[in-house]
Amino acid sequence: MKYSVGFVVSLFLVMPFLSMANDAVEPAVTGEGAVDLLADGLAGWSVPSNLWNFEAGVITGDTGGERINIPQWIYTRQRYDDFEFTCELMLSGDTGRNTGIYFRVNPFRYESRKGKKTFEAPSGYEFDTAFHRPGKRNYRGTLGDWYARPKLRIFPDPNIINDAYKTDEWNRMTIRARENRLEYWINGIKVMDFCDPDPKGSREGIIGFQIHDGSVMKVEYRNIRIRSL
Repeated sequence: MKYSVGFVVSLFLVMPFLSMANDAVEPAVTGEGAVDLLADGLAGWSVPSNLWNFEAGVITGDTGGERINIPQWIYTRQRYDDFEFTCELMLSGDTGRNTGIYFRVNPFRYESRKGKKTFEAPSGYEFDTAFHRPGKRNYRGTLGDWYARPKLRIFPDPNIINDAYKTDEWNRMTIRARENRLEYWINGIKVMDFCDPDPKGSREGIIGFQIHDGSVMKVEYRNIRIRSL
């Protein structure tokens, strides 16, 4: 995900809607109603290129030692509105490595601000999991909708994120989306509870994972489950 100075302003505009109720219990997303999104491998997914593959229960996106020019997303074919979702991810690569869990996505044709790149991008929410470089602003665990509403960027407490997230290891990421209320957990710790007041906020769509452009990286996803609410 790319960022701009406008996010700082937007954070203060929406801060009254953000709470940090970290005692809230993470949804287990097991049992009745829970669906394994990898039960049939990649049959239920739209795969954009050979940079993505599935083996031994793991979706892997790998740039193969090269930097790609435009980002890529692998998406579910099924659409969802209100749901509980969980997965485990591991992100490796250079210091620019970056991925995210995108949900309620409706892809559209996107043109970069300078008009140098045009590609299909997600209009919808992101649970950002970018690599955090010491001394730089920590975007990991943030909520955004960069391509459709670039001023939306909600920052959780960075101390909570740093305690919860394990760099270069497997991390469990969980989302609950109910109408305009969006909640995030990392390894069982609640990091986000946000009610989006914007009527432009997406309420339904597909779910996807990202390989970011401009970095040499590999991202792996496993144990991907969802339950519609």
